Amino acid sequence: MMGMVVPLILLLLPAFPTDSFARRAYIPPEQKAQLSRIHTIWVSALALSEKGLVSPEPILRVVQRRFEELGFRVVTDPAHMHDVEFHIICEERKRQQGVTRYGGDAELTDTPDRLWNGPACQLSYRLEGKDLGWQKEAHPSIENVPLPAQETQDAGTSAFEQLIRELERLDFPVMLLSEWGHTRRLVDLLTAPETPQARQRLILDLFRQFPSSEALPHLLTLIQQGRYPTQAIGALSGLGHEVVPHLLQLFASKDREVSIRAAAAKGLGRILRTGGNPDVMASLLEYLGNAVPRITSSADIEFPVLTEVVWAVGSIHHKPTFQLIDVLQNRIWTIYDHSTEMKELREAVSVVYRFMEVNQL
Repeated sequence: MMGMVVPLILLLLPAFPTDSFARRAYIPPEQKAQLSRIHTIWVSALALSEKGLVSPEPILRVVQRRFEELGFRVVTDPAHMHDVEFHIICEERKRQQGVTRYGGDAELTDTPDRLWNGPACQLSYRLEGKDLGWQKEAHPSIENVPLPAQETQDAGTSAFEQLIRELERLDFPVMLLSEWGHTRRLVDLLTAPETPQARQRLILDLFRQFPSSEALPHLLTLIQQGRYPTQAIGALSGLGHEVVPHLLQLFASKDREVSIRAAAAKGLGRILRTGGNPDVMASLLEYLGNAVPRITSSADIEFPVLTEVVWAVGSIHHKPTFQLIDVLQNRIWTIYDHSTEMKELREAVSVVYRFMEVNQL
């Protein structure tokens, strides 16, 4: 029997929504301290067309300007004193690429795509000559890829023009602020009124992936002000047990928007899965215990909140919880509702029920 249970559990586990954490090379404390003090960057650029090398000057200008906008000093001569090396290789036709040395971070956005063979720029950095495993890729969307060189004489020029536009779009300097642990500068950018919305959202996503307690008061302020509250709650949940009281308060506040309470439930579920917490478990089960018996129609369901609560309790091996999920499954399938929200709830309940059923064996 146990031989059957283990494979079933392994099959069901990937269905649970999880927050991915980037996989990096181990960075010793002394190197982390070096990264946190980075100010001068040596930028090295290489541009390769199908016909050979082309001038990397337009690429260098864009990269230099984007770093300098964030207060870094940029040099292009390796003989000049510098704190870190930043390398960028742009190709009209990307060569085949395998997995990264440290397992990769393919679950993150703008990481190298092994299936892409069109125009692309590969970005990386080295500290004292050591590759620390950070890699990003900029390439145009597939519908904007220029025709092969044999079909048009301007294909190479067009490819590099598009890559330069992608380097303007990809906020690699902000990604490196997170990678290098420059939390104070990220917070300053996040709270500056002139910072574009896209950059603010990226910073919140980076705080979700790589939490920093220094950002806590600023995340709470954003939530209070109603600025990107769901993204800020996602970043908040990465800080673990210290933010449980804040998340519980958001989750329990009936006057809050459903989307905010759902984001809080998702954050609580993240904490519950990663380390467990009796207060979190009690709050989620109390909600489930109050909500399920009252369901007679779709009007009785707070769909986003209930769906996130179901996902959150899915890791609890607790007979009363299993019984509640069983009742919930029976009720939602007797309601005539083909909405997207109901579809998502049914999927969550079905997966969690199967997982719990296996654990009852």
